[in-house]
Amino acid sequence: MQWECFHRSPRSSWAYTYDRATIHLRVRTKRDDVEAITALTGDKYDWDGFHEDIPVEKVASDHFFDYWGAQ
Repeated sequence: MQWECFHRSPRSSWAYTYDRATIHLRVRTKRDDVEAITALTGDKYDWDGFHEDIPVEKVASDHFFDYWGAQ
């Protein structure tokens, strides 16, 4: 994976609270460089008690990048 093409930004339009139960996450990668992305989510203070792996789906592409999203 080409890390210089990877983009995500906490506390912005790339990761934000949608409602009380939903967070939207967006990620950008180089076009056709990544086959799958998984968001590892959970309670950092009780990881063993609560964590979940959420698949991130490719939602768009342009000439240079793939854009991924999950909620």
